[in-house]
Amino acid sequence: MLYNDEMRRDILSRLSGYRLKHTLGCEKAARELARKYGADEEKCAFAMLLHDITKNFSQEEQLNLCKKYGIIPNDVEKTEWKMLHGKTAAAIAADVYHAPADVTHAIAYHTTGCANMTLLDKIVYMADYIEENRSFDGVKTARKLAARNLDKAMLYGLDASLRDLVHRGKLIHVDTVLARNWLMNNM
Repeated sequence: MLYNDEMRRDILSRLSGYRLKHTLGCEKAARELARKYGADEEKCAFAMLLHDITKNFSQEEQLNLCKKYGIIPNDVEKTEWKMLHGKTAAAIAADVYHAPADVTHAIAYHTTGCANMTLLDKIVYMADYIEENRSFDGVKTARKLAARNLDKAMLYGLDASLRDLVHRGKLIHVDTVLARNWLMNNM
């Protein structure tokens, strides 16, 4: 057993407001995707419970966690420091909640994606993208795609994210480019 009810309550007690609602929506979406695609439902749910545990931390708190856990931010993460929450959440998941390496990997890359994504990685990325509380343009299409073909849904999500980042004049994390290129070469 990866986690028990007491651990789940402890994790959820660290979240509030929208972040709590979003996390519960992600947990539900991950369980549904895991059942559909034959993944380990418990691992998917555990990853979603922890994926945003540091999301609301300040820049100083994120950088302190980076220092504590030996995380070296790249140039994009130094500017777009909110991206660090995946890596810092993964570090907390491993240290405090003893999450296994495949779960922490999925948490670390839940916003950027990466090359060579596992089924768990893809489900965590997509569950975060399509959970029921999301209401951005294109989310309904992403949900329909995720119900039919996880890789096509991933490509749709990555493409939409890239367009949004370019439109907003944001830096693009190299892992997102690598994820898209890897997916394109393996579909």
